[in-house]
This record gives sequence, C-alpha cells and structure tokens, in this order.
Amino acid sequence: MSQTPPLADLLGSPPSDAVAALPAATLAALADQIVAARRAQDVALEGSITAALKAVPLPLRGVVKKVLLG
Repeated sequence: MSQTPPLADLLGSPPSDAVAALPAATLAALADQIVAARRAQDVALEGSITAALKAVPLPLRGVVKKVLLG
C-alpha cells in the first residue's frame, strides 16, 4: 500500500494551527480520508460524464468527450 502524502501536500498549504495541533494519528487519518474522498469524487465524476455522454449521438461522443475533458 502506498504512503499517504502529508496533509499540507494534500491541502496545498500548511494546515491551520488548530489542525496542526492534532495528534499525528489523527492527522494521518484525516489525510487518508481526504485521499479517499478525492478518489470517490473522481469515480462519481467519471460516472456522470459517462451517463451524460449516453445522451450524445454515438458518432459525436468522441468529439464531445474530447471537448469536455480536453
């Protein structure tokens, strides 16, 4: 299993003093929860995109997906 990045890396900046004062185990659990939430969000977004593309005619799906996702 891979190591969860430090909380500051996940947040993009150091956590507030109140959060930083939490025990190391709590900070690690919080980081794990953020990673899990982001993964769940990615799965939900992919599912939403797939569902939306089903409304697009088949010959246009590739073009529409490229426009939406870059």
